[in-house]
Amino acid sequence: MTIFEEIPALSPVQFFALLWDCPYLKGEWRATAERRIPSTAELLGEDEFADLYMAWNEQKIIVEVQVRHRSAGDSVELFFDTRDLKTKAHVSKFCHHFIFSPDEKEGFFGRELTRFRGEDIHRLADPKELITLPESDDHSYALRIEIPAVCLHGYDPIQFQRLGFTYRINRANLPSQHFAVTSEEFAIEQQPSLWATLKLVGKK
Repeated sequence: MTIFEEIPALSPVQFFALLWDCPYLKGEWRATAERRIPSTAELLGEDEFADLYMAWNEQKIIVEVQVRHRSAGDSVELFFDTRDLKTKAHVSKFCHHFIFSPDEKEGFFGRELTRFRGEDIHRLADPKELITLPESDDHSYALRIEIPAVCLHGYDPIQFQRLGFTYRINRANLPSQHFAVTSEEFAIEQQPSLWATLKLVGKK
């Protein structure tokens, strides 16, 4: 018999399937209101200290993260499922886990960390292919991240107009900020079925 006291409390956002219309990128990149991903910090009971913007085209996905309070050891983790396979209970070859930092580490600002189960895998992205443009001062930082299609196994926005997606923005010795699902309740890097959905829209 299940003892209810042993079940962790779920955040309100866990009772909803989140979908966001990710706009098409044509021309130069700008972090506009249309491209800002809505925050779920309040629903997750978190402090909101960062904004994240995103757009797509056939060649790449662009993400810009603006963090208002900088601390040592900050990082941004981005999770994508290029087929948005909500029926998959574990990481598939279409899943990607990237980590980026405002500070260069071992010659790079970003790399792929995806951990697979079994043989359903893809080759990890070459960190040389990941473009990161950092801007920072003593109190805040911004990262503009370009992930080319070659680094996203299964990325085919003509045939598949949806992506599974979540993020985790980390601060040293302070709680993280998440989107749609929190790692306080779930191992988000291993449960892509819980990630939100990005609908790739706007191409004409």
